[in-house]
Amino acid sequence: MSIENRRQFENTRAKLQDLERLYERKRQEEGDMHLRELTLRSLKKRINQFKEELARFEARKTSPTARFPDAPRTRRGAGLGRGGR
Repeated sequence: MSIENRRQFENTRAKLQDLERLYERKRQEEGDMHLRELTLRSLKKRINQFKEELARFEARKTSPTARFPDAPRTRRGAGLGRGGR
């Protein structure tokens, strides 16, 4: 999954909120502890995936290359060699 635009970002954020509410409901449910633990683990994994995707989109949106796509990309300290001259 990769968020490409603001609409997808907003939809993903809404889904994340739904998953977080579902996680809390399931956490408080009675029943088979093993089944509940597996369900919570699965939900938590998906919640974390959504959070990571949202963070990646935000990072890309605010990165210097996103603001200046034609800017040259150089490695920091390129050409200095060892010894820091």
